[in-house]
Amino acid sequence: MEHKLLEIKGLKTQFIGDKKIIPAVDGVDLTIHRSETLALVGESGCGKSITSLSIMGLIPENGKISAGEIIFNGEDLTKKSEKELERIRGNDVSMIFQEPMTSLNPVLTIGEQLTEGLIIHDKLSKQEANARVIEMLKLVGFARAEEILSEYPHQLSGGMRQRVMIAMAMATNPKLLIADEPTTALDVTIQAQILELMKELKEQFQTSILLITHDLGIVADMADRVVVMYAGQVVEEAEVESLYENPAHPYTEGLMKSIPSLEKEQKRLYSIQGYVPAPDEFPIGCRFAPRCEKAMEICHEKAPNIYSLGNGHHVRCFLYKELEEIVEQ
Repeated sequence: MEHKLLEIKGLKTQFIGDKKIIPAVDGVDLTIHRSETLALVGESGCGKSITSLSIMGLIPENGKISAGEIIFNGEDLTKKSEKELERIRGNDVSMIFQEPMTSLNPVLTIGEQLTEGLIIHDKLSKQEANARVIEMLKLVGFARAEEILSEYPHQLSGGMRQRVMIAMAMATNPKLLIADEPTTALDVTIQAQILELMKELKEQFQTSILLITHDLGIVADMADRVVVMYAGQVVEEAEVESLYENPAHPYTEGLMKSIPSLEKEQKRLYSIQGYVPAPDEFPIGCRFAPRCEKAMEICHEKAPNIYSLGNGHHVRCFLYKELEEIVEQ
């Protein structure tokens, strides 16, 4: 775990709106070590997916990285040309997108889509690529892998399409797999199978995983460490056990309370009041303050720093400001 595979420093990704700049990701720092699973957690609109697209160099046309570094395997991806990024994407870094039906090309067979990356990146012949793809499809649980190659996405169920996406992402043995809500819209049984499959593939290929999710319920079983994002910023970072035993940020506490419990009867699930502000409506001070049950006067006036709780646990909240003052003394 000493070796850093990916290190993001001060990442800012902006979009150009109607005569104004919209800060979707604002000063994000995070690190992923080799063979580690890092969960990036937060509600929709917190900036998780834009962070992942920034890593991949796939930001939509009206957006750009305005500051920061994305150091992957010792090289800054923000300094790479599009051609250089194309060699890294799908080879060293692969991504599983949220919705496999829109990620797969409806007019190409599964075989054509799965072999393309191997032919381009690994310079395999069509026959070699087919053999590799069949092997990967069997690994992800397809009993009739050879037949799947000639089928089209619409002929497969949601769970099968997601398995195809995982096979596609893992076919080139990437160093980093980015999984953006990989179990969204799948039923609970298929969700469990997909997550178990990702764990097995991680162990087999020693792949690092960036797991993007809004569901803290799946994080405990999957991740080594957790980064919680809110309104484009990291608000808490900790090892999984530390976060579950001692969630420090009021936002993290709210997310934890909203997880259904089998141990106690609940008439209604807890929910955090309000909603994540749009990037062009971020409030002054702490961005979570308008929704926070513990907000103080200072929270509406100044933006908090990130404070260390020790053992790699960090939190962006004025409740822990005295820790900074102790360090300064």
